[in-house]
Parts: sequence; C-alpha cells; structure tokens
Amino acid sequence: MSGRIVTFGEALATATVDEAGTLTPATVAGAELNTAVGLARLGHDVAWASRLGDDVFAGLVRETLRAEGIDDRFVVAAPGEQTGLIVKQRLSDGDIRSEHYRATSAASRLRSDDLPAAALDGADWLHATCITPALGIGPKGLFENVLHEASMRGIPISLDANHRPQLMTEDELRAVVDDWLDVVDTFFCNEDEARILTGTTSTDAAVDALARRGPRVVVVKLGGRGAMAGDAEGRRFTPASAVAAPTHPVGAGDAFAAAWISCTLRGYTVDAALPVAAWCAARVVADPGDHDGFPRRAELDAFEAAQREVAEAGR
Repeated sequence: MSGRIVTFGEALATATVDEAGTLTPATVAGAELNTAVGLARLGHDVAWASRLGDDVFAGLVRETLRAEGIDDRFVVAAPGEQTGLIVKQRLSDGDIRSEHYRATSAASRLRSDDLPAAALDGADWLHATCITPALGIGPKGLFENVLHEASMRGIPISLDANHRPQLMTEDELRAVVDDWLDVVDTFFCNEDEARILTGTTSTDAAVDALARRGPRVVVVKLGGRGAMAGDAEGRRFTPASAVAAPTHPVGAGDAFAAAWISCTLRGYTVDAALPVAAWCAARVVADPGDHDGFPRRAELDAFEAAQREVAEAGR
C-alpha cells in the first residue's frame, strides 16, 4: 500500500471503571496515535512521534506501536518521566465521564525540535491535531515547526480541531486554526468546533466559511447523523453507518480521519471517501476501546465490495 504518513502528539494510558466500580486493565489512547493505528491497519507506512518516559504505561505504548507496525524511531526517550492517564467511567449509554492526568506528562514536555526535519523525508501526508499546541509552550513550538516544514515541502496536511476545553480556550483554538488553516489540505472538526470557529450554528454556512479560508476540503463530523464535506465543488453529506448499542464514541473521529486520509491517498473523490470514513468511524463506536474496533484492509475491502454490489443491483 502506497503512502507514508507522519503524525505526532501525546500518548495516554486509558483505564475504565466498570459498572461494578472495578478498574479495568489499561489500554493506549491519544488522538494522533489512534489515527496512526487506523492507518497502519489499512496497510500504510506510518510514523508516530512523541516523548515517552520509562514507566509501565510507556512500555504499553511501545508494545502497541510494535504490534501495529508503526514506526517509532522519532519517539524521544525521557527516562524518569511519566505517561499521561485517562480514567473513564460510563454514566449512561450516551454519557462517559473522563478524568485526565496529563499536566506533567512526558508529552507535555515535548520541545520544538523533538521531531527533526528528516522525519518528513519521503512523507506523503502529515496529520496533526490542535491537542498538541494545547499541551504547553514546547508542544506548541513543535506543532508550528512541523507544520511549517511540511507546508514548505508541499506535503499535504490534515488538521483535526479536536478541541479539549480543559486544555485550550475557545479563543486559543481560534488562534491556532487561524494561523494554519490556509496551509491545510483537509480540515476536520465537529459541529461545536465549527460554531466556535465561525460563529454560526448552521453547518452549511460553517462548511462554506471554513472552505473559503484555504483548505482543499473541510469535513464537519456530525456524530450519529453522519458527516458533511465541502470543497470547490460544493457540499456533500453522508449518513452515519448503523451501530449496535452500546456505543463508545471516543476514537470515532480519529478513525474517520484515518480512513479519510487513506481514501485520499488512494485517489478517492470526496463523494467516495465520505461513506468509507463514516463506516470506519462506526466500527470504532461499536467497540469499547479507542481504536480496537478499527478495521483492517481486508475488512474494508469487503465492505467496499459489498457496497459496489448493492449499487450495481440498484441500477
């Protein structure tokens, strides 16, 4: 599978408190890491960069990277530093409370030069989120340096707003997006983020407003209703794929981004990429882990083949 993707950001260990109050074994999370896993499972060459200490959770992160075949050469080793942690508790089928412990994590101490320019050699795509510049001055400097280098090289960039109110105010999110939206190929956000960035509650108007600011395509994720994309040819919509209850929404947006990037690198049109990305997101929603449900290439190929058969039968 062609296409080398580079991404970078924080890794978090994730533990869940079940209905009985028992803490389940930790897994690995992090928006960019989730997307890296999704892309690797779809057959792409993926490099993920970050900063990891030497605690037990860091070991779990490295095991995950190895198991998924993700290039970790650009992960900075930081002995004595700790990995961030998320503790989740399901309050109801549609409500999960998450408590984050990341203020002094190794990733929060990323420096502006932690990802060398050589890491982008041969890259076909760079994926980033606005979580990284929200982690601190050093991570923000790294984010700016990497996006600048990629844009100078003509490497397509996808940027996911991924607003975390506990890390970044609405004004700070707007400032980051304002600075970088014009160099982005694909910009992802959800409805709340679109409202913050454009001041309108109309998804149609928000897509149009964001698209006018430079990205080749803007995608607004609509949760259980699907997704809308806008580019020079106008707006397109895809409904969400059906998901069996219970649902676990964390990680769905990262899966959507991974599938979208994969489709783009394979030459799909916006119309063709939307339903594929929505289906991949639904697979993650149906699984309790952040990325455990992400399909592999053979599963996605089977889904697309079935969709073609349905389309041909309807002609």
